[in-house]
Amino acid sequence: MLYIRRRAMLYLIDDIVIYDALNGTLRRADEKVAEATHLTTIANKIFSFLLQHHGALVTRNTLFDEIWEKEGVASSSNTLNQYISLLRKILSGYLGDKEIIVTVPRAGYYLSKEISVSQKITARRRVPHWPRYVVGIMVFAVLVAGTFLYTYQPDKIIPRKIGELKGCPVYDISGVKSDVADASSFAVAEKALEMNNQICTKTTAFYIYAQEALHLHKPARVMFTRCIEWDDNRDTCQNIYYYTWNR
Repeated sequence: MLYIRRRAMLYLIDDIVIYDALNGTLRRADEKVAEATHLTTIANKIFSFLLQHHGALVTRNTLFDEIWEKEGVASSSNTLNQYISLLRKILSGYLGDKEIIVTVPRAGYYLSKEISVSQKITARRRVPHWPRYVVGIMVFAVLVAGTFLYTYQPDKIIPRKIGELKGCPVYDISGVKSDVADASSFAVAEKALEMNNQICTKTTAFYIYAQEALHLHKPARVMFTRCIEWDDNRDTCQNIYYYTWNR
């Protein structure tokens, strides 16, 4: 397996939360890495930018330029507001009711000066060039759908169970871990199951991939997959794609 080296970018926030800017994860200092919450790609970029300018005002125009315009993507004030709201909700789960991201009306935002931030660890580490664990459907999806699933995802994506439908497990393969994302992805899986009359057997598992726009109540690309998992390590999967899923 081919490996590359990455530099970890870990920060300790308010002596409570460890933030990994490289992988976009948040976890309490006493939690394991596997228990971390994964921020969406855009949410991570916004939070990382605010953290790098801790205590200083970051204008809305600056965020538009740095997060979207440099990627050649247009955005809106409403979209930025929704991401800020999402970040506040996630951060409040770790730091309580403190005002973490402060709004300056008609100007922008800054990470509260009352919140302490220190660089915890900067270390070189070896990470796999390809995910260590990739289910066959992901490989198939990338080869067939091309840019359908093209986003900046964490280095290692492991299917994560988010519930059951008719007694069969439902796994998220988007790489994003949060209560908001899990709830919206599970709702899509439930609806897709109903729309396509999929059945559940004792060897069936369902997989769901959704673009992060879904969690902001916007049209998103979705892949819903039903797999039959055989005892001899074979998988037979059926992929269903939605290019503009609307909630």
